[in-house]
Amino acid sequence: MRMRPVACLAIGTAAALLYSNFLIDWVLRGFADSDLVVSYLETPGEPNSGLLRITNVVCAALVILLLPSVRRALPPGWAGWAFVVATALFAAGAVGAAIVPMPCGLGEDCISAAERRAADIHDVFSTLSETALFVGVAAVWWDTRRVGPAWVARIAWWLFWLAGVASTAVFTYYGLFTDHHAVTAYSQRVHILGVSLWLACLGVVAARSAASIGRGPGDE
Repeated sequence: MRMRPVACLAIGTAAALLYSNFLIDWVLRGFADSDLVVSYLETPGEPNSGLLRITNVVCAALVILLLPSVRRALPPGWAGWAFVVATALFAAGAVGAAIVPMPCGLGEDCISAAERRAADIHDVFSTLSETALFVGVAAVWWDTRRVGPAWVARIAWWLFWLAGVASTAVFTYYGLFTDHHAVTAYSQRVHILGVSLWLACLGVVAARSAASIGRGPGDE
């Protein structure tokens, strides 16, 4: 069943807002703890852990709904299918990371074997999700760089390098080699906002694809 353009726009917007769910947590906490990595906000026992994890799952489901319409908007070929597979993996990884949250909060050691295993599984799901998303972004750039839409190619290019490569590099360096937790958290939020922008763009692409299906020759 093909969706209407307005439904595509609504789904893309909702997915974008839900992916940046740290903003929901920030408001509910009274604009505090903005320097915590998002995984720690979702640790069991945190005040909004359940809500944040649910929004991750709903976001993933909404992204899956957009994929058929976005695929129809892309040129035929392997890159379009690479986008679909990579973005589906992004959604699956997001669901997995929500089901298996980080078991230990900031400054807490995961002592037991079960806690360490859960932390490792969460990290694998998170890494899979984030990597796959930007593989999909790169695939869309490749597919649209010559035939367009030009605005999609430009957004994909800048998001890949800024939200994908640059912010991830800052997050990794400060997270692994320093104690500057705030810088780690803020760079992660740049990354997340970049992903949200991409999800909103997918909603626009899907909407334009849906609109073109019902347009007759005399409407061009």
